[in-house]
Amino acid sequence: MIALKKSARIQPGDTVLVEGAAGGLGSFSIQLAKIYGAAKVIGAASTTEKREIAERLGADATVNYTDANWAEHVKELTGGKGVDIVLETAGGEITKEALTAMADFGRMVFIGQSSGDHTEIDLWKLTEPNHTITGLYIMPYLATPGFATESLTELFGYLGSGKLSINVGKVLPLSQAAEAHRLLENRQTTGKVILQPWA
Repeated sequence: MIALKKSARIQPGDTVLVEGAAGGLGSFSIQLAKIYGAAKVIGAASTTEKREIAERLGADATVNYTDANWAEHVKELTGGKGVDIVLETAGGEITKEALTAMADFGRMVFIGQSSGDHTEIDLWKLTEPNHTITGLYIMPYLATPGFATESLTELFGYLGSGKLSINVGKVLPLSQAAEAHRLLENRQTTGKVILQPWA
């Protein structure tokens, strides 16, 4: 929600690329992008299963971001233009490839780097297409008076109306928290991973 509304400044008609499309963040991002009026949402994920989940959640198309030159596929899906918004969560070479998938005046929101790989970007390459890269960290937003209440009210409204659904991938007892972290770190999860303290 913050990434799309605040950082990317999404507008009706924008095209959006969501990396990690079947994960907890990606699952919400696909649905919210559609709610906010995106003309096309492209989900990027590494397996057929994950891409199918992204499409069930509302992605108009999907790409495998472990394929070579996958950004060209994104360009094809957008009639050669590229996407207006990238929600970047992978890092490394995937970030560089995602930059080439962006339209003129495209905005990339850097949320994380699940690959653990460092990314070096030639800033001169941002100038001609007028690309913007911005980071996102939630704590300064939470320090803003009323922000959490306003955001949760909006999200619960979408959940209550059925516009937004929670993609629960795995439920584990709290005693298996280490296993939950292992699954997340090895990118073996889809949707939200929930720990039950009472189990």
